[in-house]
Amino acid sequence: MANSDNLSGIKKREYVLGRDYLASVRLSLQHIQETGYHVHPSIPLRAGMEIMEVATGTGIWMLDLASKYPDINFHGTDYSLEQAPPREFLPSKVTLSKWDLLEGGVPEEYVGRFDLVHVRLLVCVIKNNDPLPILEKLVKILEPGGFLQLGEMDLVTNRFEHARPDLASSSFELAFNFPSTLDQRLGPIWVSDLSTQFGLAGLSSVVDQHDFRKKSHLSFYTDAAFLAWNEWREGMDESDKERYGSILGQARKDREEAKRGLALNMEIRTGVGRKEGGLSTM
Repeated sequence: MANSDNLSGIKKREYVLGRDYLASVRLSLQHIQETGYHVHPSIPLRAGMEIMEVATGTGIWMLDLASKYPDINFHGTDYSLEQAPPREFLPSKVTLSKWDLLEGGVPEEYVGRFDLVHVRLLVCVIKNNDPLPILEKLVKILEPGGFLQLGEMDLVTNRFEHARPDLASSSFELAFNFPSTLDQRLGPIWVSDLSTQFGLAGLSSVVDQHDFRKKSHLSFYTDAAFLAWNEWREGMDESDKERYGSILGQARKDREEAKRGLALNMEIRTGVGRKEGGLSTM
């Protein structure tokens, strides 16, 4: 029976994916396939900036940037830091701390502090297709004139690519669609309208960019999708876990028989918004 958060069949948890080593590998694989940039070209970078990555996961986004911009200060937060490196392995200008973005308030030391806030892949935690409560928290930690960069997979744009016209993707489609029948967070519609969402949160929309993945990257992305599907499966109740295991088994078999010629694709969306005020220029 569905509960008030529209969760049914997937055990109620704030984060529907995993945090083990395979989940960390998946995050890193997704990171290297994203958009071709870490910071959108519309956002100016300068020495001494304060950059926050919310929901940092493994920290790979800011760690990559820290090696290129040693004069910028990076701070990463997440509900759990299980996937992040230990403090002893971090560059000198990178720090980590815990922050429960969903349930916690905004720590006073974060308010109005950051020139750039980066966050991505919130689709798995946003409840009731309403990102506004989270966006308002992110705006609160921006300094006047600061930028928010949000990167998401637009799940509702999904399509299935075939290397040859004779290849059928029905098992893939079922593997993709089944989890969203159990948890409405896996069928978000808000991602396709980032400009409106940014405006409601008090941001001026600077960029709303969306592109399908390059075909040359689809095999790698589909590998990552299978890892994510297995993580979703671990959160299901026993009957759905068994059923979904059979679905995934058939999808893997079909892909192997197609010589990896079946792939999942969807738009990757980047939104950039700017908080009013300040001296930041574009």
